[in-house]
Amino acid sequence: MKKQKTDMLRRLSIYGFELASGSHNFYALLEFDITNLRSILRNSRIEGKGGSLFAFLLKAIGKCLEEYPVFNSMINLNNCTTFDEVDINIPIEVNQKGSLVNKQYIIRNINIKSIKEITAEIDKAKKNENEEVGYIFSKPIQHILNVMPKRIVLLLLRYIVKSHKRVKDISGTIFVTSVTMFSNASGYIIPYIGGPQAASFAIGSTVKKAIVINDEIKIREMINITAIFNHDVVNGAPAARFINRLREYIEVKYNDII
Repeated sequence: MKKQKTDMLRRLSIYGFELASGSHNFYALLEFDITNLRSILRNSRIEGKGGSLFAFLLKAIGKCLEEYPVFNSMINLNNCTTFDEVDINIPIEVNQKGSLVNKQYIIRNINIKSIKEITAEIDKAKKNENEEVGYIFSKPIQHILNVMPKRIVLLLLRYIVKSHKRVKDISGTIFVTSVTMFSNASGYIIPYIGGPQAASFAIGSTVKKAIVINDEIKIREMINITAIFNHDVVNGAPAARFINRLREYIEVKYNDII
């Protein structure tokens, strides 16, 4: 048996999860056909115009957030704030001194960027070994919070998240993670949703499946995506319209994103 002290960043994560709990969520486990999209992306990359599948999906989500701004909003008991800028928070792994470190990275105004620009921005962020980049608080503030009593830390953090603009500045307007960045195992994952935010997404792995199309069985590449919607902000019918629009971009109108 090995016992060791919980490290500083993990403690701060625990505080953050506790702080953001309490929203009333509903879930959508989705499957999208990306067979044609994959072919289009490959050709676009050959022509020097395209980007990664992950970048495409981020941009598609960003476009849907732009078209349905209620999903790009935050809420508390007193106020609901809807943002014009779409800032997507994603997790990245950075190699620091030989160790892989998890960080967050925020792609600002993703709805007005090309997927080639998004791909390049993510790649650059992964190579940035600056210890301060990708953390909500600087190292000195992390150390101070780490030694303070839990109830004091939570009081301070609750004060911070009272301002939706501050939440946007430190963690974006929405969270999107991807298991495909770390694993090729098939299945869904349930993403974390940050308290006041309206939605979050988790992109699962891609698998080949037998699908019925026009009464014929065909082998297609399918991707699993999980969406969590905060029922405090949005209802089921708008969520269904959001999902239908996302499906349209991924399966039919992919050229509008590329």
